[in-house]
Amino acid sequence: MAKPIIGIPAERRLVGDSYRHTVNQGEVAAIIKAGGIPVLIPTRELALASNYSRLIDGLLLPGGPDVAPRFFGEEPLPEMAEADDRLDATEIELIKLAVAAGKPMLGICRGAQVVNIALGGDIYQDIAKQIDHQTYQHHQKAPYNQGSHYVDIAEGSMLQTIFQGQQHVLVNSYHHQAVRKLAPQLKLTAKAGDGVAEAVESKDSRLILAVQWHPELMYKEQVDEFAIFENFIERVKEA
Repeated sequence: MAKPIIGIPAERRLVGDSYRHTVNQGEVAAIIKAGGIPVLIPTRELALASNYSRLIDGLLLPGGPDVAPRFFGEEPLPEMAEADDRLDATEIELIKLAVAAGKPMLGICRGAQVVNIALGGDIYQDIAKQIDHQTYQHHQKAPYNQGSHYVDIAEGSMLQTIFQGQQHVLVNSYHHQAVRKLAPQLKLTAKAGDGVAEAVESKDSRLILAVQWHPELMYKEQVDEFAIFENFIERVKEA
């Protein structure tokens, strides 16, 4: 297979006086280094999602703003941060189209949450508010290319293979929402010591891997974090 085309939905941001579609450089650079060709997908026109889906071989769901709770049947709590329902709707549609077409996916942070929502699960709008015990500092104050807390990886998972058998891994953390009820076709394959979900995978295939941390900010120093992107490109080539 030639270098696979990897679609990355771009969020809309106001820069100066103009709105721009943006994706962080980390995801773009990691995909290129792993052997893929990143293509940014504008997220203002839901009707075009199927057109974009046909162009790509795999889908990377990046970090970004909070997910609007109406997409999982709730009203917003006061702790909710900025959300963009056009971004949410476009990503959810792209995920459903990718599943239907058997196109592999990698989710990062928000990406893990929106994958779970698209497939029938839900999330905590704010883990500090909605989890009834003390949680870790999930929005770390350390530099984002450094690990902040450990996650425990499930035995026999794709993630354990990526991390060469390790089951206790130091990761960074930059979120206040997290997967709550799992979608039926996903399984939990990593969690923090406080119980917060840190990774999900497809139950019966290698179609989906999504992590709550940010490997795109760690891969230059951490070989195992780069292996997440290498695994993604391998899965795309195999599909």
